[in-house]
Amino acid sequence: MKAITSRYGQMDDEAAAKLTEAELYSIQKTMNAPFLEFVGFDEVASKQSNFQKLEVINLRLQNVSNIDGQVGLRELCPHVVELDVSKNLFTEWTTIFNICLQLELLKWLNVSENIMGEMPTNYGYYRFPKLKSLICGTMRLDWDTVLELGRVYPFVDELRAPLNGITTLDTPEGLFPNLAVLDLEGNPIGGWEEVCKLAAIPRLEHLNVENTGITRIYFQKSNMFPNLKKLVISCNRIGDWESIGELDKLQCLEDLRFLKNPILESETYATCIQLIIARIGNLQVLNGAVLRSDERKGAEYDYIKKYGLEWLSVQSDAERKLQFTRQHNRYETLIEKYGTPDESELAAKQTVIKVSLIEVLFVHNEKSRTKKLPPTILVQKLIMLAQKLFALSSRPTLKYVSGLASEIEIELNDEGKELGFYSVQDGDKIIVTL
Repeated sequence: MKAITSRYGQMDDEAAAKLTEAELYSIQKTMNAPFLEFVGFDEVASKQSNFQKLEVINLRLQNVSNIDGQVGLRELCPHVVELDVSKNLFTEWTTIFNICLQLELLKWLNVSENIMGEMPTNYGYYRFPKLKSLICGTMRLDWDTVLELGRVYPFVDELRAPLNGITTLDTPEGLFPNLAVLDLEGNPIGGWEEVCKLAAIPRLEHLNVENTGITRIYFQKSNMFPNLKKLVISCNRIGDWESIGELDKLQCLEDLRFLKNPILESETYATCIQLIIARIGNLQVLNGAVLRSDERKGAEYDYIKKYGLEWLSVQSDAERKLQFTRQHNRYETLIEKYGTPDESELAAKQTVIKVSLIEVLFVHNEKSRTKKLPPTILVQKLIMLAQKLFALSSRPTLKYVSGLASEIEIELNDEGKELGFYSVQDGDKIIVTL
């Protein structure tokens, strides 16, 4: 209570005036804005000092270790819905539970960076069904303690427990009925089989297992995590493309963060992005970037070309064909979508980026021009080149057509991309339109 009154209580006019003047001078100096003024701060300060109206309280780093009395908080600030008591001096869960008993409207709680003792034996006495978000990072917690917190706060829809000591994830059915967001970043989990145990959480939509030591991804069942939409698996030790293909089994996965894993060093970054897109059919957002339909089409088509010769070589061997299908989870689907690759055209090129010049046919209406281009040329320069070749009065639109599948057109609308990104081969066409 002392921390609340000290932090949110209104100062006398003289003290407030001196502080405001000092703060204003500091901000003016920092921003080089000598005419800057504070507007409305008196009103905000007045509202903050009216403890009955407080809804959000931040007491981070206030050296708080206990609460004063059993009902003081309820009387002082009964309408609080968000409370941050991270990085204080709390050592007992009972103290946190007693705070929650008094703040009956509390929905969001951050207790991170408080090193607690063991859970009290009577923790089952406490139950706070209104709490929706619980943050408990850097507290040396194990998963058993998290499960016990799940019983105290049974209806949380957001649980963040990063940077703890969690190694196992055995989760009983029915414990987290509403949990949608789970953050376990920085815990030494290691095995994907532990992550799979979280499938017992029925409504899980967003899972963060960044930097948890994962080396491989695999699902024993194809219907696990039926509602998972976003997955963060950056900064792990995943070293095979089959693991990425396994993610295609997540029926609702549309948002993936996958950075700083060894497999990303096996190809250029642009190629790796294409391989991820091609292997996960429902993906809509990758590393924060929204995927365009033409980008997916290009990635999938390039994937067919990249592994086309290998696919053709296993058609007469059932065992090798099965092995290929396991390694390339969506290849058969892509063949059905775009058609069977032709061996004679595939033999010309098997890499996404080619180091020699590429002979490309530019076509505009009835006119055509052949040019040899480096694969590193940007689409922006291609547009300028096409405009010059056909003496066009305005900037044209370019569409790439491969000789492998002439019915498929891919619009070159990202001016920052290189020609090699689209796996253009000798003899391919670029259609120029206005």
